[in-house]
Amino acid sequence: MSQISQKEAVVNEVKVALGSNFNTSLPAKSQLNKDQLIVLKNNIISGITNGSISFNKDTNDIKKVALYVSGMVSNHFRKAKELNGGSIYAAQSTGRGSRDSQVSELSKLLKTFNEGSEEHNQVIEAIALRKTTLANEKAELLKSKKKKKELSTIDTSILPEGLKELANSLVNNA
Repeated sequence: MSQISQKEAVVNEVKVALGSNFNTSLPAKSQLNKDQLIVLKNNIISGITNGSISFNKDTNDIKKVALYVSGMVSNHFRKAKELNGGSIYAAQSTGRGSRDSQVSELSKLLKTFNEGSEEHNQVIEAIALRKTTLANEKAELLKSKKKKKELSTIDTSILPEGLKELANSLVNNA
């Protein structure tokens, strides 16, 4: 029996659950209701236990498999472009002191308002906007580093004369 990857299994299950309503420009998790998510996870658990989905651990303890599947599905919802609305995933740092000072101050401000109040909601929105901005900046930085690395591997000495200067300027400006 051939096995499919865990990511492929999650993507396939989302497509089955949502059918023609699946919108790849929106996060899949926001398109699924609670019942669909339960069915999706149960189908993946079944696939793992019957060997059709790759899994390199013991499948005898269903509770452990179910716990693993829950986390694995969440990871793919966050990281897989097919499931996260096409976003580039950038891990958020959780280390102490790595938090953005603006987010820290907004969090302090948030505690001063009652949950559900207009002010509370405004601060929540500001925190979400700042976190999105930080994630986008980090993603752009990662793209820039990747491009710089790719450019640094170009051997300009073997390029045609007309392109050597262009390539050198790209490599030097990266």
